[in-house]
Amino acid sequence: MTTLENLYYGNIAPHEYEVARDSEYYITAKDVVRHEQELSDTLTEQQNAILQKIKDNHNELMNLGECDAFCRGFSLAVRLMVEAMSSEKT
Repeated sequence: MTTLENLYYGNIAPHEYEVARDSEYYITAKDVVRHEQELSDTLTEQQNAILQKIKDNHNELMNLGECDAFCRGFSLAVRLMVEAMSSEKT
């Protein structure tokens, strides 16, 4: 299959990737989870429900931002390829 076909059939998922345990991302994410749990333990049921809504909204914002960054990056890559191909002909 071509890369385009693999992308279409879901064999390539640019948004899914493994994070190394010693990476800054992993360590920071682990800290966020720990702090959320510490905070959650001190909240009432109603406050926890609000916290969950905030987390859901934050996740949605992150997804929207990642999608936008992917689209912008892809568009930039295509423009760079077009420019590179054009400069070879001139």
